[in-house]
Amino acid sequence: MSIHDETKEIQRKLDEANKTTVLVALFGQPGAGKSSLINKIVGQKVAEVGVETDKTVELAWYEAKGLKFADLPGYGTERFPKDSYFQRFDMMQFDLFLCVTSGKFHQADTEFFQELKKRGKVCIFVANKHDELWEDEVPIEKLEQRKLKDIAKQVGQSVKVIFTSCKFNTGLDKLNEEISNNLEAAKRERWVRGAKAYSEKFLQEKRASCEKYVALAAAASALNGINPIPGADISVDISILLKLFKEIRSDYGLTESFLDELKNSSIPAVELLANNVVKYAVKEGLVLLLKRFIAQETIKSITKYIPFVGQAIAASIGYKITSNAGNSYLNDCHKLAEQILKHKLGV
Repeated sequence: MSIHDETKEIQRKLDEANKTTVLVALFGQPGAGKSSLINKIVGQKVAEVGVETDKTVELAWYEAKGLKFADLPGYGTERFPKDSYFQRFDMMQFDLFLCVTSGKFHQADTEFFQELKKRGKVCIFVANKHDELWEDEVPIEKLEQRKLKDIAKQVGQSVKVIFTSCKFNTGLDKLNEEISNNLEAAKRERWVRGAKAYSEKFLQEKRASCEKYVALAAAASALNGINPIPGADISVDISILLKLFKEIRSDYGLTESFLDELKNSSIPAVELLANNVVKYAVKEGLVLLLKRFIAQETIKSITKYIPFVGQAIAASIGYKITSNAGNSYLNDCHKLAEQILKHKLGV
């Protein structure tokens, strides 16, 4: 394969990674907390939340970081009859469905689930508002068992149910894992990168997915070299790296306003990492980072990325520099997110 062909193939893989989207549909009764759940999954407010009732009267779309959610309107109502529902909202386009419940399970949800099952679609049951599951002198385990039996009775089979609380962030790590386990490889990578981490395990999975993305972007930058690095006989495509760094920050939920707050953190490690993340986010800082790796006498070959970029590219000096810079930035973002998560978990 010629270098021209390799360049085209790397760009194709990078474009494919950028275009990959996970489509998730949520259904359930009013007040179950579907909008809150969407916001918690992506780690930012994208869906309107109402304390009084479910605001969904039409199909509502919400999107963030390659994850796209549809909050479905009621199934089998006068406005949305059963016989045209699946075609009207193109149910087959979705990768999976979340049946979100907080009170008693309803017949309409059962019927919708049965239709999904007939069509071979994945449906994950979420018992939301776990913090409100309470009865005087009744252990929580017994209340959970009642909930499981109620859902099993309604749908006619035993199903796995994830208990979540958006108020206390419980169960969200298990929900993330269940969703990723039910996605094909490319979409699983996109989910892990885009969803907010509520456990150290998921955060490590996020890092592994980001490393693969860094490998592709670094290769594209090295192969498409159009920006000479001052003081070095090497050119790279800085715009690709700047976009890469932006994607990494987004995947870790490191928004501009959040980073500004962290720069004044009382925890020295957090303050230092936040300053590094901000410093290298702009062109001038990125050039400094690249020159730092150019100045090193030895740049190790990163053989673990050969399956993604090819042996010839992985061996090139340009790729070694861009990939080292990309992984250095990823490392700072990951360590920062790790420190924040540990603080929230009280570790």
